[in-house]
Amino acid sequence: MDLTLNKKIDRLREEYYFDFRRFAADCLVVRTKTDGVKPFILNSVQLDFLHRFNEQMRIKKRARFIILKARQQGLSTLIEGLMYWWSIYHAGFKGLVLTHLDSATQELFEITRRYHQNTPQPFKPNATSDSSHELTFRGIDSAIKTATAGSPNAGHGSTYQGLHWSEVSRSRNQASMVSGVVQTVPDGDGTMIFYESTANGIGEYFHQTWQEAIRGENDYEPVFYAWFDSVEYRKDPTGFEFSSDEREYQNLYGIDDAQLAWRQWTLKNKMEGSPEARLSMFAETYPSNSDEAFQSDTNSFIDPVSVEKAFESEHEPIGAIVMGVDPARKGKDSSGIAIRQGRKVLFMARWRIEDTMLLASRVAGLIDKYSIDGVFVDVVGLGAGVYDRLKELGYGSVCHEAIAGARADKNEKYKNKRAEMWAGMSDWLDAGADLPSNEVLRSDLLMLGFDFDSSNRLILQSKKNMAASPDLGDALAMTFYAHVAPKAEQSKEYAGHKKRRTDGGNSIEVRV
Repeated sequence: MDLTLNKKIDRLREEYYFDFRRFAADCLVVRTKTDGVKPFILNSVQLDFLHRFNEQMRIKKRARFIILKARQQGLSTLIEGLMYWWSIYHAGFKGLVLTHLDSATQELFEITRRYHQNTPQPFKPNATSDSSHELTFRGIDSAIKTATAGSPNAGHGSTYQGLHWSEVSRSRNQASMVSGVVQTVPDGDGTMIFYESTANGIGEYFHQTWQEAIRGENDYEPVFYAWFDSVEYRKDPTGFEFSSDEREYQNLYGIDDAQLAWRQWTLKNKMEGSPEARLSMFAETYPSNSDEAFQSDTNSFIDPVSVEKAFESEHEPIGAIVMGVDPARKGKDSSGIAIRQGRKVLFMARWRIEDTMLLASRVAGLIDKYSIDGVFVDVVGLGAGVYDRLKELGYGSVCHEAIAGARADKNEKYKNKRAEMWAGMSDWLDAGADLPSNEVLRSDLLMLGFDFDSSNRLILQSKKNMAASPDLGDALAMTFYAHVAPKAEQSKEYAGHKKRRTDGGNSIEVRV
């Protein structure tokens, strides 16, 4: 081998060390959906995730991701590529790949084996072991191993620097995997964990971990990819006719006719059952937002479409300025704050403040800043201390107790005030509202299911045993606890309002 060629190989090896995208295009091959085996050229979703991965490794020196996605977007292929690339360029790196089924485990391992077999010899180490489930590299003490989640002793007894758990939501014995396999990855530089899955309903480990991630309660960065983030999900719209509901969906998510045609074709040709069942299945496998994926097979009280419209809409703030305060109770709960004026939310926040005096002080500052007309404080638990402190600070004229379990004003329709105020918020959203676009808020609003009691009164799902508390949802709902008249004239709607008493026992006094 001549000197010029050696220099070129050395230069490329250095470039590949720093640039996975270049390495993938030059050295890796993938089996495509329709064109056989081709060089690994990253698609739009893969490029976005690669950027996120590089940023985490640059800033935190390690990677922790939980990825919720539509089907067949190439993320498993990308993560397998990242694990292979890292293992051959970083001595001592051992990676473990978990999937939910034996067949899926074998399929992912074949991706890794194909990478190794086709990488040019100057840019890869020799494999000392190439079994049906493990690649071990000579001279650098690196390896990639695969196992099926839920199988006895999967991944136990070893230390891994990288973990890719694919289809977490469909894996058996998730708790065992977390306590066993996940614990084998140390919390150090150069380590990486990827949880990657489509949704499979609410309540299981993947859903709980996702909820914690979007609230910043664990180390994982939540990443969601809608089906329309994949540019290949398109079909020639010639000959397709779209209903008004489809056009509304199109406007809501900003997709074009080719994407809408692909959605219609997929619903008709890839989904089974009634029209409703097909839509539910599409939402789970090809979601448009994260909560649509999780809520596809549940009975969400708030309409997801109304929430999405509210994220995109703009309304002028008119009427009384009302605040809802949902103080944190314990554990991972945060205090939720919402300020609403008419159809527009002016301010929302989640605060991890355990000191009731400090929380009351923060609330008092917002009362002054926004010239609040009425504040509703959940006085169950720690909220009583916040409410009492606000009264001591001189805000008694605008502060009111909110008791979720109190008797509803319309007792014949609602089990309690909690159901009634959430129903008021639901009607407000359906009629058109203006919300700040926020993943935590979306999750909070769509989290609760509902039912009816023996008297046909609305009951909301209890927060007991839920993955998280809907802090922002509850705070916003409290702004519908009772009517409030503004201190200054703002609308004919409030003409003559000086006091309004509710059946729940709340007297709303106003200054005019």
